[in-house]
Amino acid sequence: MFKRTKYIHVLLTLVFLSSCATVPSTKNPWTTPDRGYVVYSKEEAVQLEEYMQPCMKYAQETFSDAYRRFLEESPQNTTFVIEVLDDNRRNLYVEIANVVGSQIYGRIQNINRNARVKGLAYSRGDNIRLRSADVVDWLIAYPDRPEEGNLLGKYLLLRQDNLVSGPCNPQDPEFKHFRLFLENYSFVPPVGDGWQIRGENADAEVSMANLTGGGPNQVDVVYSTRYQVPKFATIQDFIEKITEVEKKNVGDTSRVSLIEHEVTEFKGKKARCVLSRQVIEDKQTLLSKSGERGPMIREILSLACVHPAEQSTVVDLVYSHRYQPGHRDPDFPDKAAAVFDSLAFTVRNYH
Repeated sequence: MFKRTKYIHVLLTLVFLSSCATVPSTKNPWTTPDRGYVVYSKEEAVQLEEYMQPCMKYAQETFSDAYRRFLEESPQNTTFVIEVLDDNRRNLYVEIANVVGSQIYGRIQNINRNARVKGLAYSRGDNIRLRSADVVDWLIAYPDRPEEGNLLGKYLLLRQDNLVSGPCNPQDPEFKHFRLFLENYSFVPPVGDGWQIRGENADAEVSMANLTGGGPNQVDVVYSTRYQVPKFATIQDFIEKITEVEKKNVGDTSRVSLIEHEVTEFKGKKARCVLSRQVIEDKQTLLSKSGERGPMIREILSLACVHPAEQSTVVDLVYSHRYQPGHRDPDFPDKAAAVFDSLAFTVRNYH
């Protein structure tokens, strides 16, 4: 469930998973991936533990209030997990059962080996008593929304995606919003009322939709996918390939018309990327309000990038805006740009 690092005498928080808490009937699509983090030298490990100290201190300072909110405000199937260190400074994850004063009672989740805490031996599933001063990180795992806390785990994910390099800062803006971490890339999805994550499907690794936009039949969708391609010799080859693929995906030309289609080089990333814009008219779209069919416009912006750590993989991030003629959201390009600007690639410990 948790991957260990090569250096066991180092605090290395990996990633909290939904399976570490009470698992709801269906998998929560907001959970973070199981990315292992490896250090390659003892010196790097010592520096990394030093870098984690500010967030460890923050976890101790905020633990009591977080646990109070967990008790008073959380829906069913929410769990509270803390991270502590064993006697060899290896990380242990404990699901809390009760807190009395400064004493914490819980059950160990993640040990795949025996561990000693304050000289006593423990195994996975054992009950354990700790002190609030032992906490180095905490996590509130919800069944239907992003987790709260887990700063150390998120910090390592941010390091993998080259989004931080210095010490863990509890006030970093990255901790103030939700970043969707996938296997080897990440991005910040749109926020606001109406957005719902739909998880994986046949065509995308993750998909989100907003069905409550301006018009009664307006639908905004954000999704990402990866696919394998031959290595491109030039950016023009990449542009031509993306153009070809997108034209094939337009759909039934008897009812669908491609009004505009432009693919250009995008230089805002440390990767070879192209930005695509398509405007498609569908004369027989099923209208969600009336249940009848009528004309709709679909404007699609997509950012396709060759992954810098794997040149045969393309990461494609798409923002689609469907609207009735005359009801285009003028802010749509800016909303899409905000999502595209947040795209980051996993280059550290990439396998």
